[in-house]
Amino acid sequence: MRSPMQRRRFLGAMGLASTAGALQWPSSPLNPDSASRAHADEAPQQTEPRGVVLSAVSAVASMDPALSVDTETARVCRQVFETLVGIDGQTGATAPLLATDWEASRDGLTYTFTLREDVRFHDGSELTAEVVVANFQRWGRMNELLGAEAPARTTLAFESLFGGFFDDEDCLLESIEASSEFTVELTLSEPLVFLPQALAMPAFGIASAEVLSDSDPGLLAREPRGTGAYRLVSVSADEVVLEAFKDYWDGEPPTERAVVRTLPRSFDRLRELQRGEIDVYDYITADNLRSLVQAGRLILQRDPFSVLYLGFNLDHPVMGDPEVREAAARAINLTTLVESYFLEGSRPAYQFTPAALGVHSDESARYGYSVEEAQELLAETGYDGEPLRFYYPMNATRSYFPRPEAVFASVARDLTAIGFNIVPRPVSWDDGYVDSLLDDDQRAMHLLGRNGGYRSPHSFFGPLFSHQTPEFNYDSPEVRELIRSGRSENDEQSRNDIYREIADLVAEDLPALPLVHPISGVALGRGVADYPMSPVLHELFKDIIPAD
Repeated sequence: MRSPMQRRRFLGAMGLASTAGALQWPSSPLNPDSASRAHADEAPQQTEPRGVVLSAVSAVASMDPALSVDTETARVCRQVFETLVGIDGQTGATAPLLATDWEASRDGLTYTFTLREDVRFHDGSELTAEVVVANFQRWGRMNELLGAEAPARTTLAFESLFGGFFDDEDCLLESIEASSEFTVELTLSEPLVFLPQALAMPAFGIASAEVLSDSDPGLLAREPRGTGAYRLVSVSADEVVLEAFKDYWDGEPPTERAVVRTLPRSFDRLRELQRGEIDVYDYITADNLRSLVQAGRLILQRDPFSVLYLGFNLDHPVMGDPEVREAAARAINLTTLVESYFLEGSRPAYQFTPAALGVHSDESARYGYSVEEAQELLAETGYDGEPLRFYYPMNATRSYFPRPEAVFASVARDLTAIGFNIVPRPVSWDDGYVDSLLDDDQRAMHLLGRNGGYRSPHSFFGPLFSHQTPEFNYDSPEVRELIRSGRSENDEQSRNDIYREIADLVAEDLPALPLVHPISGVALGRGVADYPMSPVLHELFKDIIPAD
């Protein structure tokens, strides 16, 4: 039976009483010439098993796991590629996966991983320590391999975890070696206390050495070969088709085929579930909950482990003024926002880290809702009604963002009420929402969020604030140094105090305003008896239980 911390069921009365990964970076579309892309005339044959059909809210950006920085890409990559470390579905703790065991040296500078033997990749090659080393070496050079194609908004998982790539003096990973055929040693320059948890992220999925090519860095994305329970059959903007890997080391999964269908609009996901065309409707929205409860659907929820925020461009001539940002923070009625557009159990966010991490600071600035104070602050800044471009996504649902258009309308209404001149800039998510806002140097504000990839505050603070990024143009040497200190602090209490200090500084500087820690939910069709829920989205299709 699953731990109540990992999963709860919505009760009908509770659901009807209310009105719910990673930073997202959409890479360029998959190569249309790729052999793995599905073409319109390649419809599945009638003899093929239907399997389980799941809904997705956006297309897969890349089948290279190192680039899985959005939740839908990570969802599919988890099925095809496996990591050294897994996550226990009952407790959320780390668990063996491709590594059966690992240990850290007394000084915390050396980690030794013992690999599982007799594991095969989808191309038939064998998992060995040398293959793992080759993967780490590739990740450590992704900046060099990607060049100008590297994501602008966020740091990749390797850079965020280790503090830089191999050519950066701040990189903590000094060496990675195969000490025997099935033993890997990582040597660090400083302790990294959450290393095993972080290595469970799908970005650290191990690929076959046959598709790791310096001369052709895109080969892995075109020919994704992992050790996962499913292998890729086809991928397109509309759907991803996976089939069970018959030589999977842990036995074939109960479902022979899994299809992930792209349905950005919540109404479409609801309709297809009710028609029996999909079996798993993810990211339920509050306006659809009543219909699902009345239809008797089994509804599961994830505990809050994401944050929706209002980002500010600190290089903007108006938003660079901290009092303007504080006026915006005091103008937004978070309680009304949460109660109107998020599933019950969601909470207003006054800090970036969810309550489950236990590092909330009582000292952090908390900007209470006050129209009068917000108006006075804004008047004192001398703001004279200059138009402010405010970006928000359309046709997008995320764990942290169930109804983006409605959320924008609510936030913009509050800001306008105190005197801001808001100029809406809606962009469809799949048309390059993030790239569009980053390309506009004159933008003032935007809505975005992050889902935690592992159970450490670094999963939130590291990617957002450990480096200056063009998302906020925020650069705090003090915050950066504290993030560095927190990742190496062995004493839990001292480490938590460091993260509280980070929370205090970020709240004071206000490069972004956290809005909501949302609940997200899944509704099951009659073809599925159970689905493996996880706050960090470690949800493996091999653990789906089909209905009898």
